[in-house]
Amino acid sequence: MKIVTETLSIMKEQHNDQWTDEYPQKQVFEQDVQNGALYVEEKNGQVIGSITIDQQEAAEYKPIAWQSKDSAYVFHRLLVDPKERRVGTASSLLAFAEQLALSHNVPYMKADTYSLNKGMQRFFERNGYELRGEMSFHGKNHPFYCYDKRLDEKR
Repeated sequence: MKIVTETLSIMKEQHNDQWTDEYPQKQVFEQDVQNGALYVEEKNGQVIGSITIDQQEAAEYKPIAWQSKDSAYVFHRLLVDPKERRVGTASSLLAFAEQLALSHNVPYMKADTYSLNKGMQRFFERNGYELRGEMSFHGKNHPFYCYDKRLDEKR
């Protein structure tokens, strides 16, 4: 939760209200752990990042023009310690998520991010994710952008 608090401070500085003091709370991460969906990356025995990977799609995903109707893995709450950013931690967590999907014969990933989260948008694009549409979500004033990626196509 220390990383969440530090990330929230950065988001506030960037005028990005994707995460707030109300979301995500500790209980969200505890539920991810109970569901077997939270994965972490460690360095020297310390957690430096985490990602939640599952097949739970928000109801708001339904009207999006996804490139496939196939089942997909979805990743949520990608989180990296601010001191470990820009050294490949997020990319490592994403590569793990994609390999997990492939190991379950699901070569398709989906994710979303808040329209004010420019860094995450660039991250998606750098990693081959394509913008598929936008949705209203969590009662926010700005839309969330939805991205997807086929893992079985040559790029």
